[in-house]
Amino acid sequence: MMFSRRTAHLLHEDHQATLVVIEALDQLLARARRKMPDTGDAAVRRTLENASGTIQDEIGTHFAFEENELFTRLEDMGDAAIGAHLREEHAALLPLGREVAQLARTALDQGFDAQSWARFRAMAGDLVERMLMHIQKEEMALLPALDELLDDDDDLELSTRYAENH
Repeated sequence: MMFSRRTAHLLHEDHQATLVVIEALDQLLARARRKMPDTGDAAVRRTLENASGTIQDEIGTHFAFEENELFTRLEDMGDAAIGAHLREEHAALLPLGREVAQLARTALDQGFDAQSWARFRAMAGDLVERMLMHIQKEEMALLPALDELLDDDDDLELSTRYAENH
């Protein structure tokens, strides 16, 4: 999907990077099912490392930018519904993402046991499902709205600030 605003393009790139991590996490869950994965395996470690880093860093920075810079502008234009809905999803996704990131870090350090694997599997599965739907909503509703929401100067200012903080 092509966006005319640089800000939308940067957010889209973030979505694509997050999708790679989320899909790898989903594949890990599908392969392992109820059997704990071997955290000594390089592919498992890479998935857990990417999940812990990306989820913690990307989600926090990305969500804060959207809430502080974009949703407020949408509200000022009289369209509060999109921002309100996505803000609710952020409020659910952020603690879930942090929990999955922490569980992944713990598994990298200590491996999984039956209890930690069951918790990780449940939390990560929930995160995968919610994140896929959330990204789809942003791609279909929020990013296209930026074409009308931002003028050239706003787009340059926001995209520059986002890139610098990222």
